[in-house]
Amino acid sequence: MKKKLIAIIITAVIIIGAGVSAFFVLKSNNSASEITIEEAQKMVNLDFDDMAKAKAAKLIAEKNSIKVDSISYGFEHDVILECTVSTVDAYSVVSPHYNEFLSSDVKKKDSTMFKSSLDFKIEFQDKLTELVGNAAPKEEKCTIYYYEVDKELILFAEDSVVDCVYGGIITVMNEVSEIKTYTVGDSDVVKEIETNNVNKGFNECLQLRYTAEKPDTSSTIIRILNDLKKDFHKNFIEHDRWLTILNGLWTTIRLTIFALLIGIVLGFLVAFVRCTYDKLDKKGPILKFFNWICQVYLTITRGTPVVVQIMIIYFVIFMPLGFNKFLSAVICFGLNSGAYVAEIVRGGIMSIDDGQTEAGRSLGFGYMPTMYHIVFPQAFKAVLPALANEFVVLLKETSIAFYIGIGDLMYAGNAIRAATYSAFMPLVTVALIYLIMVLILSKLVSMLERRLRNNER
Repeated sequence: MKKKLIAIIITAVIIIGAGVSAFFVLKSNNSASEITIEEAQKMVNLDFDDMAKAKAAKLIAEKNSIKVDSISYGFEHDVILECTVSTVDAYSVVSPHYNEFLSSDVKKKDSTMFKSSLDFKIEFQDKLTELVGNAAPKEEKCTIYYYEVDKELILFAEDSVVDCVYGGIITVMNEVSEIKTYTVGDSDVVKEIETNNVNKGFNECLQLRYTAEKPDTSSTIIRILNDLKKDFHKNFIEHDRWLTILNGLWTTIRLTIFALLIGIVLGFLVAFVRCTYDKLDKKGPILKFFNWICQVYLTITRGTPVVVQIMIIYFVIFMPLGFNKFLSAVICFGLNSGAYVAEIVRGGIMSIDDGQTEAGRSLGFGYMPTMYHIVFPQAFKAVLPALANEFVVLLKETSIAFYIGIGDLMYAGNAIRAATYSAFMPLVTVALIYLIMVLILSKLVSMLERRLRNNER
């Protein structure tokens, strides 16, 4: 007992020690690699010139220059550059004209439609470029930070620094975005801006391409974890997007259950018709007709992709009749599942020895009572695990319902991906939810199979 206790204590000490050591290693802050002023100058010129995207911003980039005066190093893998910026005073020449730009007619000529942001951009950009071109030069001091990530120096483009280098156009864009009214000409009449396309189009004339987020200088493992945390927050916490996933999951579950009910009922009916046709010696014209209908149904359903089926059923058949998407999908998946259930049940019925049917007949049962009391119970017990597996397959197949615009789980993942421009987190989350549901169902199926085997013993 004492030896076990000592071993546990030693193991705990080793684990805690390793954890503390790893924590301090991962959290350790070191200075960045040293660089020369020439190297810093080249990086600064390249990074700030690449920011210019719009016509007016490119003109400012041609006029400004940044001189690196000195270099120092912090304790977060950062390189601190003290710089002198020579640029143009874009703010002074643009800000007096806010009202002139924002009071522009917001309706298209001879139309009730609002102008798009592109319309305003085309209308504003030449005037703004002309104003910027006539701006007076100015000189300022600023501090520019670079952070070393995996031996690569990445610019920390703070809004204030970018605003300094580009003559105050960040301040211009921020002020314009907050303006909600304009004055009509020289009068005292004040009107509200009817569409934010005005502000958006104005800002697009001065647009810069950069990010103001501070680079993560943590170790590779910690940085990956931080990125996952940010990605998770952006995809699910912001704007309560997790509710989109929850609603999609509920739609998927309802769709699967309703389709399965249709599939089971239809599958048993088709299986009964086909087995009756195979077992009876005398086959009347009605039975032959129904058997032919069932064969056609099985051939078409099992011979075409379910994605094609759902699009034909909704867009070709049900949408012109006014059926909603959910009902169309339920019918499609129910018909598709019914074909596979029919073959599963038919195989189970045909596996029952003919002696069982003959025994029922010898007891005075007719065909229907014999099937109901003797054959069906044995066949159902044999095919129950396969039917449960069909439920698992059906659950996964419903993921194509988004093709007709149903807000299922897959649709929810795509909606979040489109909103956040992040593919990894929403799609992997959807895959994990499907996997968890399938694992749960598979476990239930295995428990059912084990119970059936125990009953047979």
